[in-house]
Amino acid sequence: MAVNMKTIEFSAWEPDQPVYCGIQSSEALNVIPGKRGYRCMPGLAKMAKPALSSRVIGAFSMKDLSGGLITVVSTEQGIFSLDGAEWAQKYSEGALSSNREFVSYGDAIYALYGTILLKAEVSGAVHDFSAVKDAPAAARLGIIKDFLVLGNLSGQGNAIRWSGIDDPDAWPAPGSNDAQYKQSDIQIFPVGGNVQAIVGGVGGVDGLIFMEEAVHRATFVGPPYVFQFDVVDRRRGAVAPYSPITCETTCIYLASDGWYATDGASVRAIGAERIDQWFFDNCDISRIEEVRGVWDAQNRVAFWSFPNNTCSQYLHNMLLIYNYVIDKWSYAKVNTEFLFEDYARGMTLEDLDVYGRLEDVPFSLDSPALKNGSLGISAFDSGHTLSRFSGEALEAVIDTAEEGGQRMILHGIRPLVDRGDAEASPIWRIMQRDMPSFGAYAKQSRDGVCYQHLSTNYLRARVRVPAGEHWLNAVGCEVLMEPEGGM
Repeated sequence: MAVNMKTIEFSAWEPDQPVYCGIQSSEALNVIPGKRGYRCMPGLAKMAKPALSSRVIGAFSMKDLSGGLITVVSTEQGIFSLDGAEWAQKYSEGALSSNREFVSYGDAIYALYGTILLKAEVSGAVHDFSAVKDAPAAARLGIIKDFLVLGNLSGQGNAIRWSGIDDPDAWPAPGSNDAQYKQSDIQIFPVGGNVQAIVGGVGGVDGLIFMEEAVHRATFVGPPYVFQFDVVDRRRGAVAPYSPITCETTCIYLASDGWYATDGASVRAIGAERIDQWFFDNCDISRIEEVRGVWDAQNRVAFWSFPNNTCSQYLHNMLLIYNYVIDKWSYAKVNTEFLFEDYARGMTLEDLDVYGRLEDVPFSLDSPALKNGSLGISAFDSGHTLSRFSGEALEAVIDTAEEGGQRMILHGIRPLVDRGDAEASPIWRIMQRDMPSFGAYAKQSRDGVCYQHLSTNYLRARVRVPAGEHWLNAVGCEVLMEPEGGM
């Protein structure tokens, strides 16, 4: 019989779906989903900055009013800002908890340090942080319209308070004449549990308040009520307070039963029957509140770091990746201490001296790491060093959907990847009740085929792209097979 060449494209990664007769990939490791197939996931590359002396538990970057790049981090020893090539301490007091959040308002940075609200002026550099007078103790921080909002107040976990309008330093007593004049007030939510997150500006919505078991929409209406609050979801909230992230007009978050997206008017499940069960099977549930989301605006992709059951304390070793434009998922294995949205800092030739030889630089000289101001994501590694996702491509592993039902002979697999060293292996089984068998990886021959020979009824192809040089497209595989007689 003639050998047939069949093209099987890599489809959406949906590990919760059964493999048989599916159209989904059962593996998509260390890749970023694209409209057709996947592209490489860069690893972390250390930036030419000194390591901090203790673990990072908060980080924030912004551009000041003159366009300068500002980065502040919080450790167990205080708050530091990146001044040139060094970390300068801006606050050194202790805190009641490890809770840290930052926001910018005008030419100032506000920080929730434990339960204390701090402020630092920014004018070319970050000034020292100091406590904001009369601000209530709280665990959550956000901005809605022209108000600084604090949530999960001490003694009132189900309440929020907001500052005076366009005056984040004004915190008059709720109900007072001064509070009414400045439109500052308090809102207590009788159902839904504690406030988990405060998110401003989602689509056409002024703000969202995520509770443990509810989501509320905040709409600015002016005096005397200031805000109108409407229920968006009265059954599910955010189980992880740092999981909600706004991706353009949508906020994506982790609820107690999976991943959801909301535009502030409706809620839809985006992980059900796709990746929700995989996530709960792979995340350390005892640390689920640590799940942290970041929006990669440059690539229009959302990332969440989380620990699995083997991860060391204070570290995350997994990334869940979601391309919200095309509604496709993938994941990666990367060790991070803290993941955050960041601006790339242009590097000079003098900055590259820290790497010694030019061939030891962990990214291309055409990399965005050398271009100032591009928005993306950064992380602190296990050594407390600022790092950028601009290193070598991580080793990628991608599966096709399962083909078959009738007896076939496999002769080889040609990876459709723009890297000549991509390898392929078969995954097969005779009966659906059988556990799959995994073949050895084979290298590409001169014609690009990874030759394999076996007889089976059901077949998947697995492609591995070694770590190293960046690649752009992994589309699928061409499978060389022929029907085999008999049953």
